[in-house]
Amino acid sequence: MEIRNSLRGRGVPGVLGVLVVIAALAAVASTAMLPFVVVWAHDTAGLEGSAAGTLFLAQAAGEFGAGLVVGRLADRWGRRRVLILSTLGMATGYGLLAVASGPAVSILLFLAAGVFESAFHPTVGALVADAVPEDRLVSSFGLVRVAYNVGRIIGPLVGAVVALVATSLVFALTGATLLVAALLAMALLPSALGKHVGDQDDEPEIPPGTLRALRLDRGLLTLVLSGGLISVTFTWFQSDGFVILRQQTSLTEAGYAWLFTVAAATVAVAQWPVSRITSRTPPGPTMLVGGCLQGLGLAALAFAHTGYPTLVAAVVLMALGEATYGPVLSTVVSRRAGSSRRASYMAALSISEDLGSAVGPTTGLALVGAVPAAVLWFTGGLLSAAAGAVNARVAAGSSTPAPDPTPEDEPRRREHQPG
Repeated sequence: MEIRNSLRGRGVPGVLGVLVVIAALAAVASTAMLPFVVVWAHDTAGLEGSAAGTLFLAQAAGEFGAGLVVGRLADRWGRRRVLILSTLGMATGYGLLAVASGPAVSILLFLAAGVFESAFHPTVGALVADAVPEDRLVSSFGLVRVAYNVGRIIGPLVGAVVALVATSLVFALTGATLLVAALLAMALLPSALGKHVGDQDDEPEIPPGTLRALRLDRGLLTLVLSGGLISVTFTWFQSDGFVILRQQTSLTEAGYAWLFTVAAATVAVAQWPVSRITSRTPPGPTMLVGGCLQGLGLAALAFAHTGYPTLVAAVVLMALGEATYGPVLSTVVSRRAGSSRRASYMAALSISEDLGSAVGPTTGLALVGAVPAAVLWFTGGLLSAAAGAVNARVAAGSSTPAPDPTPEDEPRRREHQPG
């Protein structure tokens, strides 16, 4: 009953439920193709060896570069519109890979898909905040996180079945799934949802923008950087874990892959009860607990030589840390943004994960070449806990929106154009 009530939103029945389904479909689409990208790059795109990584670099470059401006576009033009455009763009970019060949075309399609994907997660987050009352933000962001993790479990299974026919068909599956998500958004999300609401509340109309938000709101910048540190340390396990753990134990590729299934299943099962608790606790201590849980999980990897159950326990701790701080972090950022800058602030928050993707893999391998694996994991644990403490300090003062810029900081107000 409580889950059903959370899916009702505020004055727009079922909006949150639609966003939850869209998030799940996007996760299915992404993870259905992800395990097969490198194989496809070798067999079809003509990218041999490490050159296959160029596809991921192109995607990340498109996502990070466009992510600096899409928040402003969504806040100005309308978050629902940008979500639909983003989903259609991803469907087209990834879907065309099913018939693409050659390095140049493949790289360009991944780049284009990354550009459109940069808007997806920020607009979903902003629309959740538009649709539900503030006192239900934590549980609502938690439901979206459940959807993502359920999708991450289903996606690889469906992709593996399709890949038995032909590897390239996984991209057709991805494109079709994202197209369904876009059609759901067009059909079921109210056209008024996510439009600029500066004339409906007491907030002054401040020109939105991710770079402007990071420059003027030091609390947001701190949250992004400390969140990036948490993401970097987790990426040491996510991207480099197999190589590092093989120095400590005889871990197989299948055993390593199962750890991610355990993590996704843990979040999918635990997120709702965890969110019920964290929605009633102060955000500062909650963020600290989340960072410490991930830190304990990383530190536990130092004892990987004791057996596979230790790895499972470590992954469960990291997943519980994510379930604890993830929805609260989104809620804190949404509250700092106010109603007119939500997509810009959510786009800034997405930079945290981009930092992890860009910095984590390289630093993890570099560090493990210089220090023992156990030292790396203990270091990651300490850094995660420290980042949680920094987040806690900022979150403790984030019960109200960030102060508006002074006239010296901002150009004159522009005439409001509805999204």
